[in-house]
Amino acid sequence: MAGGVPKYVPLRSKPLEETDHTANAMFYLDFDELEQAVSPKTKAFILNSPHNPTGKMFSRKELEKISEIVQKNPQMTVIADEVYEYILFDPENSPHISISSLPGMFDRTLTLSSSGKTFSCTGWKVGWAIGPAHLTRAVTSVQQWVNFAVATPNQDAIAVCLKKAHEPYEGHASYYEYLAAEYKRKRDLLVDSLKIAGITPIVPDGGFFIMGETSKVEFPKEYTEEVTDAMPTNPMPRDWAMSRWMTKEVGVTAIPPSAFHEKESVHLAKNLLRFAACKGDETLLEAQRRFKAYFEK
Repeated sequence: MAGGVPKYVPLRSKPLEETDHTANAMFYLDFDELEQAVSPKTKAFILNSPHNPTGKMFSRKELEKISEIVQKNPQMTVIADEVYEYILFDPENSPHISISSLPGMFDRTLTLSSSGKTFSCTGWKVGWAIGPAHLTRAVTSVQQWVNFAVATPNQDAIAVCLKKAHEPYEGHASYYEYLAAEYKRKRDLLVDSLKIAGITPIVPDGGFFIMGETSKVEFPKEYTEEVTDAMPTNPMPRDWAMSRWMTKEVGVTAIPPSAFHEKESVHLAKNLLRFAACKGDETLLEAQRRFKAYFEK
């Protein structure tokens, strides 16, 4: 809408044997690559933490490096997508840190969050933007042209939820602690299921997605030779073909992470699949049953 041209700087991954199989350890941002992508024309940098699809949470050290690069370029604004900010699995060792809280960054950052992830009501389409007046004013000026399905009663209800979420809930000190505990339980259930399939789970530190490393899983070559309108490159990427095979033959569907990449970096996702833990227990247990039925037969 603003006529911008996206420039992509992908997260890269270390070899499995060099990590503890956690998302924080495995996925990293190449800061030299980021700095090289910035030019005098660069107006915004979009940062997502906790990160979809990897589950990585950027550390203070990483955020300080990003901040250093941004502050060298006074024309840049950070758009911080923090919709998974309360879904944290080890807040003491891997806390959520908003980049806007770093020195000199509040006036350079527009922070976005959403009730859809925190309160499991994605259909309500209620979110919010926090930042300095000159940035929130810009958001307000275009809001009437881009919003949809955000009825006033829904906004009022979420305002009440944001207050009540700090109160004790279901045996936990707050709703936020309950939310994190529930998703951690579901995460662990899905992690166990992936191991049954020979997939190495890259255990996330936040959010509700799990990346699985699939290099040890074999599947028929003909799936990689298929051609579809949706595939991002030709020939079909391995992760895309594996997702189609797993859906048809195993009965479990994952998202091919190459869908998140530009064409030049699609190869980085070839041995990865994204699985979602934000499902009912019956769905997660059925996926486990299907993995067992296929891979242990």
